[in-house]
Amino acid sequence: MTLSQTHFDFQDVITGKSIRGVLQTYWCLVLTNLAEHLEGRPLTDKIDFTSAEMRTTVEIAASPERVFESLTSSEAVSKWFGFPIEIEPQVGGRFAMGGFDNDPEPARILELEPDRKLSVGWGENGVGSWELEGSGGRTRLTLVQSGFDESRPPYAAWGGFVSGLAELRRYHEIPGWQPIITA
Repeated sequence: MTLSQTHFDFQDVITGKSIRGVLQTYWCLVLTNLAEHLEGRPLTDKIDFTSAEMRTTVEIAASPERVFESLTSSEAVSKWFGFPIEIEPQVGGRFAMGGFDNDPEPARILELEPDRKLSVGWGENGVGSWELEGSGGRTRLTLVQSGFDESRPPYAAWGGFVSGLAELRRYHEIPGWQPIITA
């Protein structure tokens, strides 16, 4: 399947000036959920554009250690997220979309508990927290976005996190995994 979107300016993702800013992350999530549906796999939650509550949970068939590693390794995150990301996995460390050289004001790691929790401060987009609970070789991963201006929820950023979460699950569970979305 090939999908293209016209009349879209990537700056709308960055600035949030138009609802069109959510289109890139919206299509990533829709296409990943379509693949999941066709394969008989659980779907990832959709984005509720009527709510400022941003919380979702997925079950991943991998240990918390493996999932945490894939959340804190620059190489792994760049692979499943489909975009270059550099991470300094320590409290106060940088989390840079596009890499350190391309992100002059990177997010900062606020909390890091190995195999349990990672929280990243995204400035006006608030704080993203990944919380992991393991049992029987599986991980329940809860993602929460909070601390943003609720009159202007960061739907584009949230959509990116949620669509990435869908791909993260596939990354761990599908032998010979290949990303759903390619440039």
